[in-house]
Amino acid sequence: TDISEPLLKTAATAKTKAGVASSNEKDVVGKKGTAENGPQYQRLSDEKEALSVHPAVAVADCIHLPLRSDGCDAAICIAVMHHLSTEGRRLRCLAELRRIVKRGGLINVQAWALEQENDSKRKFHGTDVLVPFNAQPKYLQTLEKKKGERNSEAESARQAVTESKGKGVAEMMAEKYDGVEFDSKKNLVVFQRYCHMYRRGELESLCERVTGLEVLESSYEKGNHAILLRVL
Repeated sequence: TDISEPLLKTAATAKTKAGVASSNEKDVVGKKGTAENGPQYQRLSDEKEALSVHPAVAVADCIHLPLRSDGCDAAICIAVMHHLSTEGRRLRCLAELRRIVKRGGLINVQAWALEQENDSKRKFHGTDVLVPFNAQPKYLQTLEKKKGERNSEAESARQAVTESKGKGVAEMMAEKYDGVEFDSKKNLVVFQRYCHMYRRGELESLCERVTGLEVLESSYEKGNHAILLRVL
């Protein structure tokens, strides 16, 4: 039985669902609006009809979710927990999921596993590792100019051409970031991102330390550990 089936059945009739996930802008489908109070909160569309298809999206901190307590019928948390570098942050993320979901609601948590299949491209030699992340230049934010720098657009363009010496955009972007490499074969900017790989039973042990959560089911699939939780 797929561990997500009970949650999907709940989600089919749920009025409010929360999806807490790590993603980048190209994975978000819908019309992106401009936030009045900065980039933290972004709604894809102000039209009620569009929200039923493309729900509101917030760029936020998973240990400080911008959602009211007991406001959701169900929640999923995918590819988030393995980016949290301390046990305290992992517990806080689980506590936040518990806070926003109503009593009796379900929570599905999935994270990368230390145990990988033999045919997996991912091989980890420890629980705390740096994993390459390939970024296309067009998805990288424009670097801010140093304070006090006042070059005109024309001057900046001439300077970029002079300094490039035939280099592509990806290579120039890689040189602008510390600790970043340039993949000349794929023409990509390669970052190193922190990941914590979960041992079998580790997610369950964390959840047992969070008041108000009950572990209903655990599973392993395609290099990921998953747990289904119920809010008490």
